[in-house]
Amino acid sequence: MKKKNSWLNDKFIPSLLFGNAVYDYLLEKSAPSEILFSPEDFWGGSAKIGKEIVEGNIIFFGESFTFKDYVWEQNNASKFWNEELHSFSWLKDVRSLGTNKARIFVRKNILEWIESFGKWNINSWKTDVLAKRIVNLLSHFSFYFNTANENFQKKISKNLNKQAIHLFKLNTDSFFENEKIFIAKAKILSTLSFKSLRSKFDREMENLDGIINSNLLGDGMHYLRSPSEHFYFLRALIDIKYYLGAFKITIPKTLNKRISRMSAVLKFFKIANGHLSIFNNYVYVEKGSIEQIIKIANSRIKAPHYLSNAGFYRVSENRLIFILDGGTPSIEKTHAGSLAFEFSYGNEKIVTNCGSPYIYNKKWSKMMRSTPAYSTLSIDNYNSSDIFNGSSVAKVWSKNVVAKNNYWISSSHSGYENRFGLVHNRKIHIDTLNLIIRGKDYLSKTKMGTNSLPKKIYIRFHIHPDIKLSVTTSKKKVVLKLKNNLGWEFICSEPTIDINEGIYLGDRRLVQKNNHILVSGDITANKEIKWLFRLIK
Repeated sequence: MKKKNSWLNDKFIPSLLFGNAVYDYLLEKSAPSEILFSPEDFWGGSAKIGKEIVEGNIIFFGESFTFKDYVWEQNNASKFWNEELHSFSWLKDVRSLGTNKARIFVRKNILEWIESFGKWNINSWKTDVLAKRIVNLLSHFSFYFNTANENFQKKISKNLNKQAIHLFKLNTDSFFENEKIFIAKAKILSTLSFKSLRSKFDREMENLDGIINSNLLGDGMHYLRSPSEHFYFLRALIDIKYYLGAFKITIPKTLNKRISRMSAVLKFFKIANGHLSIFNNYVYVEKGSIEQIIKIANSRIKAPHYLSNAGFYRVSENRLIFILDGGTPSIEKTHAGSLAFEFSYGNEKIVTNCGSPYIYNKKWSKMMRSTPAYSTLSIDNYNSSDIFNGSSVAKVWSKNVVAKNNYWISSSHSGYENRFGLVHNRKIHIDTLNLIIRGKDYLSKTKMGTNSLPKKIYIRFHIHPDIKLSVTTSKKKVVLKLKNNLGWEFICSEPTIDINEGIYLGDRRLVQKNNHILVSGDITANKEIKWLFRLIK
C-alpha cells in the first residue's frame, strides 16, 4: 500500500537531490544519444481523438483544454489531467491519423517539451508519469523519428536516455502494487533500448516476477478485483512478452502461463456487447481493445464460472449473462459494492453498476465508489465498506449450487455489523431456461454490540441508459423495454416501487442520465424483500 509521505519526503528532498544544475549535468553527461531498440505499438489509437488534438483541443477524463501552438501552454486543468498530458499517452491517437501533419505536430511538441521540461521537474518527472512517457515515446518512435533531421534525432535520443537513467535512480517501494507494473515495464524496455542500462535486465526480470506474484490472486484475477485494472495489467504483461520476443529473448514459461490464465479471467468479465462488466475501480475500455487482447493472448482456457479467490460468479446461458460480486473488497482503492450484480440479455445490458470514478470530479469520485452506486442493498445509505482508507471492509461469504438450468447463489457480508449489528444476506436463483432471476434480500442480527439504530433499507437496481422504464399505476411492477423492443419486467414483495434518476459513467467520455429501480422500506424484525426480473414472453 502506498505510504503517506510528508512534504519533506514528497517534495523537498527530491527537489534537493534532483532539482539542481550539478545533477542535471551529470545525468546529461551519462546519457548517450543512441537507442538500440524501439518496439512498435500494436494496440492503436483513435483517429477521431487524434484529429481533435492536432486541431487544438485535448480532452482527458472529461476535462477539455484548447491550445494555440503547443500542448504545453499554461492551463488551469487538474493535476491528474496534466499528468496524462506529460505521459504522452495521446501519441497513439495522433499517430493513428497517419498523416505527415500529425508527424510534424508530434515532433514540434516533443522539441518544445525537451526545451521546457527536459530537466528534472517535480511534476512532469513524477515516477509513474516518467515511466509511462518513456514507454509511449519509445513505442511510437518510428512514427516521428525515422524521417526527422539529425538534430532532432540526437536530441530525443539523448533525452530519452537521460529520463531512463533517472528512472533507475528512484525508489518505487511506496507505490501501490498495481502501479508498479507500469514502472517495471518501462525499466525492462529501457534495459533493452539503452546500452548503458543493459546490465540491469536480469534484475528487472526478477522484480517483474515478484510484482506479478503480489498482483495476482490464486484464481488469476488482479488483486483489486477490477475488470479494467485486470485488463491493463494483462496488457502490460503482453507488451513485456512482445519486447522480449522482438529482442529474441526466450519468453519465461511462467509469463506465458500467467498471460493465458489472466486472459481467461478477462473473458469471464466480457459481456455479450463486447464491453467489460462494471465492478470496483472501473475504467472504460474500448471493446475492440478487449477483443484484441484476448486474440493476442491466444489462451485456450475457457472463461470460468466462478473465481474462487476474487469471489465473482458468472452465469452465461440462453443469451443471459449474470455476474455477481461475492468476494471481500480490496483494502486499496476500496469500493463499497458488496453483493452487487449486473446482467445482460443478448447484446443489451439491463442491470448495471454506475461506472467510472475517473471523471475528474471529487464529488462524483466519492459517489461512484459508494454503496448506492451499485446494484445492491444499503442501510440508511451508509457504505458497506470504508471507501476512504480501507480501514474497515466488509467480510463476504458466498456459495453456489448448480442443477441443470438452475443456479443458486447465496451470499452475505458483514459491512453493517460494526455500525448496526446486522449482516446483509442476498440469495439469488437464476432459471436460464425460463429466463427468470429471483432474489431475496434480508438482514440478520449478530451478537455485535451497536449504538446505532438502523431505520431503512434501500435496494437499488441501476438500469442501463439504453433501457426505457415504465412503472404501472399501482407501482407494483416495472416494465423494461430494450432497444430491440423485447421486454423484461420487475416485480417485488414491497407495496411500492420507485423509479429515480441517476448518472451513468460506463461509456467513454460520456456522462449519461439513467434510472434506477428503488425498493425501500422500514427495517423490521424478520423482514425479507423478494424481487424478480423475467423476460416478457
